[in-house]
Amino acid sequence: MGEEGGIRHGFSRALYQRAAENRIKVTTKEGVIGFFDGEGRWIEGELYEADPELCIWLAAKRIDASHRLS
Repeated sequence: MGEEGGIRHGFSRALYQRAAENRIKVTTKEGVIGFFDGEGRWIEGELYEADPELCIWLAAKRIDASHRLS
């Protein structure tokens, strides 16, 4: 999968990755990391803000081989 199954945010260029069910890992281009739930609420990490729409999209249930993540 491209970028280890993640998606780059169009503006910030942060990498959004599904870490577990309902858990999204966000890494800024500077390497700051935060974990968020499937609605974009902060769970842990140094990064406190994420795009909730990308979190919702990544947390959605779909087959692992989805063409949108590969």
